[in-house]
Amino acid sequence: MEVPNKEKWQKNRRYMAWSALFIMAMVTILVIAFPSHIKPAEGIIVTIYLSLSGLVGAYFGFANIGKKK
Repeated sequence: MEVPNKEKWQKNRRYMAWSALFIMAMVTILVIAFPSHIKPAEGIIVTIYLSLSGLVGAYFGFANIGKKK
């Protein structure tokens, strides 16, 4: 895959990963603060949390693979 502006592409990926981490932190805080309000949407929240953690894990994992080469 050829990226015309690699620096901007990497910067956008980094922003995406940090945004996902921020959203995960906010969801965690909300679940701890308001457990009774979160109960009806528990399945959706778990799905979102797992998706975001996969995204962040993939970003950091692939970033480390790139550094080793």
